[in-house]
Formats: sequence, structure tokens, C-alpha cells
Amino acid sequence: MTESQVYEANRGCWRLGPQAQDERYAIFSYDGIVRQALEISSIEPAPKRSMRSVVYGRVLTAGHPIHDRFVGQHAPESLGRNPISYLPDEAPAEDALKVRFSGVTESRAVEIIAMSFVCGQYAVDGWIVEDVSALGLGWDITATKGPRVRHIEVKGVSGPIPKVLITQAELQAAGHDLDWVLSVVTNALTSPTAREYHPGDIRKFAVPLAYEADLRGA
Repeated sequence: MTESQVYEANRGCWRLGPQAQDERYAIFSYDGIVRQALEISSIEPAPKRSMRSVVYGRVLTAGHPIHDRFVGQHAPESLGRNPISYLPDEAPAEDALKVRFSGVTESRAVEIIAMSFVCGQYAVDGWIVEDVSALGLGWDITATKGPRVRHIEVKGVSGPIPKVLITQAELQAAGHDLDWVLSVVTNALTSPTAREYHPGDIRKFAVPLAYEADLRGA
């Protein structure tokens, strides 16, 4: 199974105690072996299942201390039918961020978190997600769900105000691509929240801040 399939199979619907809302990490196990580790973003009531909940979050990959410590190892406790187990925080949130993004600028950390958060949200909703940020297309993520396609440009900010910079390529994509959408993640370093904006919003509020000058003929 792929990471997305494991995530979909294990994230819900489960009876979870009230302490679950205070947890930061969870592991998914099967047949006594930890199959996946998750950084929890929220736990929400399952639709039409009032006594059960769905776990949302970011799947951890190799290199993260929680993943490397537990995935592929024997589950730390007997889980019965429920494959979800919670782990104590390795460190306070601020210290964990410092360890995780050691040697990385704050702006880069915000960018990484924003991309992971948006990818995770779309994956949870059943979209197939592809990171195309290195291709210079004018968006960062191509998401498909059956015949539906979205070209998602992702921006992240560390504070609560969705004020971001838009490149010329992104502005052009917003002008002619009907599948284009901007997802802005606010409070990325503390409590990420994403909101989507459509091309009309960008064209209405984008303000030119710089101009290119070719001075070879000066």
C-alpha cells in the first residue's frame, strides 16, 4: 500500500477518548507492527458517526525522529482493533521546530510546512497530489480527483495575515488557467490554517511592487 492508502485506511472512524485532542503524534499499526507515523493537525467528528472521530494530519517520512523511531518496529502497546496509538511530544513545539528545521531559514521552514499541510489536506479529501513546484509552471501542486484537476499555488506566512508575494508566472496562471487556485497557510509555524483564493481575488488585490529594467542599451 502507498502512504496515502495507509493513511486513508487508518485515519478513521474510531472511538477516541477526550485526551486525543491534546496529542501531537500518532502511529498506525497493523499485525503488531507500526506502519505509519502522523503529526496530528486536528481530530474531527466523523460525518454521521456521532460517537466516532477522524484523525487529520501530516504523514511523517524518513528523517523525522518519530518516523525513524517507530515505523517498521513492533507497536509499543497492544492496540486491539484500534490501530491508533498516541506518543508523547518529543519536545515543546518551539523546540521541535528548531530541531526539525535546524540550518533552515524561517521562510524556508514556513514554505515546507505550508506545502506539507496543503498536500495533506488534499490527500485526506481523496485527491492524488503531485508536487510540481520545481517546474516553474505558475503553481506548486497538481491535484487530480477523477476528471477534476486543480493547479494549486501554495503560500505560507508565519503570522495570521494572508499577505503574500505573487510572481509574474503565478499572476499569468491566475489570469488564464481556470483550474488555478491559491492556497495561503497562515500561522504556519504554530497552528497552520489554509484558505483558498481564486483568480479573481488575485487580479483584484495584487499590486505591482517591482519593475524589470533591461539597461543594456543605457
